[in-house]
Amino acid sequence: MIRNIVFDMGGVLLAYEPRPYVEREIADPQAAQEIFDACFGGPEWKALDAGAMTEEEALASMQSHVRPELREALARLFAGWPDCLSPIPGMEELVARLQEKGYRCLVLSNASVRFPVLVERFSVLSRIDERFVSAFYQLVKPTRAIYERFLAEYSLVPEECVFFDDLQDNVDGAKACGIQAHRFCGAEDAAEFLRGAGVPV
Repeated sequence: MIRNIVFDMGGVLLAYEPRPYVEREIADPQAAQEIFDACFGGPEWKALDAGAMTEEEALASMQSHVRPELREALARLFAGWPDCLSPIPGMEELVARLQEKGYRCLVLSNASVRFPVLVERFSVLSRIDERFVSAFYQLVKPTRAIYERFLAEYSLVPEECVFFDDLQDNVDGAKACGIQAHRFCGAEDAAEFLRGAGVPV
């Protein structure tokens, strides 16, 4: 019996769109590409999710990859990162329906230590009390270790969980640990999958 519904954050609860964000802020296409590649496209972003770099270390490294005249703009966009996120239609309503029916809803996300800023900003995150964020554990999806630690952290039985992620590798990683998992393709698709798993939404 399914008792727990687990959601990734970026691409599931919130749309993550860094390129349009950079292009809105930086008018020159070449400069926008350079800043995007350094800030969002380089290894530092993944290192932040893994808890392997501090914010200060990551920013200094990112700035070293752009022309000096772009470093201030890069720092501004790095600080304003939450602006590249927005709620995915229908997901807060789906979470609310699940909670009303007594299902335990949790978040399992690759994200940096700045995650609490997002909780304050987006109500879909604040309504979910149990949030497992990779940077705080220095573990990232799709490694087996993160799923095992997540399950242990919240005393979850794998077979009683459904997990939604927008990346197939992360879905496969969850399945390898015995969790029912589905690649997210929108709120209605998620609801249909849940109904197929015996969850009345």
